[in-house]
Amino acid sequence: MPERLIFLHALLYSLAFFLPKKILKAGYIITIYLVTFLLIFFETAYIYLYKEELTSSIVFILLETNITESTEYLKVYFTTPIIKLLLQFLIPSILILWLVIKALYKYSLDSYLQDLKDLISVVKSIFTKQQSTAPVRLHEKTTTQSSLYRWIIALLITCTGTIIYVEAGHFQHHIISKFLNGYKLYEEEINKYKDYMVNSNKSPYISSVIPQSKDKPRTLIIIIGESTTKHHMEIYGYYRNTTPNLKKIENQLVLFNDVISPHTHTIAALEKSLTFGTNAHPEEKEKGSMIQLVKAAGYKTFWISNQNPIGLYETLVTMIGRTADQSYFINTGSNDQQKSYYKESYDERLFPFIEKALQDSEPLKVIFVHLYGTHAAYSGRYPKEYAYFKDSAHTDYPSERALDAINMYDNAVRYNDFIVSHIISLTQKNSKNGEEQQVIYYSDHGEDVYQSMNFEGHTESVGSFPMFEIPFIYWSNQQNKVQTYAQYKNRSYMTDELIYSVADLLDIKFNGRDDHKSIFSTSFQPEPRIVKGSINYDKEIKP
Repeated sequence: MPERLIFLHALLYSLAFFLPKKILKAGYIITIYLVTFLLIFFETAYIYLYKEELTSSIVFILLETNITESTEYLKVYFTTPIIKLLLQFLIPSILILWLVIKALYKYSLDSYLQDLKDLISVVKSIFTKQQSTAPVRLHEKTTTQSSLYRWIIALLITCTGTIIYVEAGHFQHHIISKFLNGYKLYEEEINKYKDYMVNSNKSPYISSVIPQSKDKPRTLIIIIGESTTKHHMEIYGYYRNTTPNLKKIENQLVLFNDVISPHTHTIAALEKSLTFGTNAHPEEKEKGSMIQLVKAAGYKTFWISNQNPIGLYETLVTMIGRTADQSYFINTGSNDQQKSYYKESYDERLFPFIEKALQDSEPLKVIFVHLYGTHAAYSGRYPKEYAYFKDSAHTDYPSERALDAINMYDNAVRYNDFIVSHIISLTQKNSKNGEEQQVIYYSDHGEDVYQSMNFEGHTESVGSFPMFEIPFIYWSNQQNKVQTYAQYKNRSYMTDELIYSVADLLDIKFNGRDDHKSIFSTSFQPEPRIVKGSINYDKEIKP
């Protein structure tokens, strides 16, 4: 609210009167101005772009964002409207800064307080009908005692104002308070993760897992995509040829048609799909992760990621990944990334690590592959030779920016098709005698690229259907499984219960296994898909 902002900065600026030198006053005011300007502009730009207020939970995302991602977001979103917004803030704020500094140079603390006292004297004379003495005393020098008295009064006024500001709860709405609260929550969450990721034997679920026989080799690859909506995939009915490779093997796949992500951003979405936590019961994540579950059943685990493992802190997803028996984080910004072809760290860099994991002699394996997928900036997700789409795309929001964005996103989807299909090929190529092989591909969340609104990206506050609806594809070298699961392709499902589906797929037995939550089970029971706290997706968002 504007009154909160005015009140706070009146307090901050008033402190300048206590500084002894004018140069210090000016320096203090300029510092307050610059910090305030940047924070207000950041918050306003965020609201403009994502149509939601900045909250403490957003700090989670910021703390997990690395420099590369931040740079890419700036490239995507620092556009003409944002520059205009910046100028709208900059021009009047410079005028205000000039007036404040001019006032500081004109008035000392003593003269400021004397003017205030004279003003009170004038007001008092109006009510008492006595002649004001203000004009006579305007330039009189004060004694040391009266000067000290005025300092005390000024301090009391400042302290009283600060107490009112805090007691009224205004500080909770300030961006700095939101960042501090978010940081505190993030730290608590990190410490919780460290505890139950290390001490999995504390979980009644993990400690009750029955180890499996290693007589028959079995491999499951779980490919985790990034920011890929099913609505830009030809194999799901999109009008462009964005999935030519998967289209060729469509008869070997099960395309689940009605799967959504529990959230529209990576951290919260994968926190649910990779642990026992669900939207209905987020606290269940403390009962363990998918990696801990399959490890307890006797599977050797691999985490192969093209996502940068470090934001400002180690990311929550990274912490889950590091619990695997072998973890590889390819996109670390090392020197080899500066090579001309790999400077964008394309997902094909993961192929040698996937093949090495497939060739591992351990009979039971679960390989997690975390792609960079179709994450913004879209043009950085594919090599130049995949710049396939150059014509005008279909959209209700035609503009040069929109058409370019759709083409780049579709190119990224087409390259992603190559990645996913090649991983399936590698799996087939490295098949052992009698080995049961399975692959699941799903995206952490979707993306709206000028489909349902004049916007590109994903944000929980808007939460449009392309942001939630994701591809969920199953492949196996066991054709009977493909035929069986194809009967379930129209099931309504949300990936916050993926851990139960994987347990069912691998037949892992433990206390807490619930096949009603498995999309692959004959016992499956659909549940209301509640997103954004209390919204029924199928009734309020789904078109």
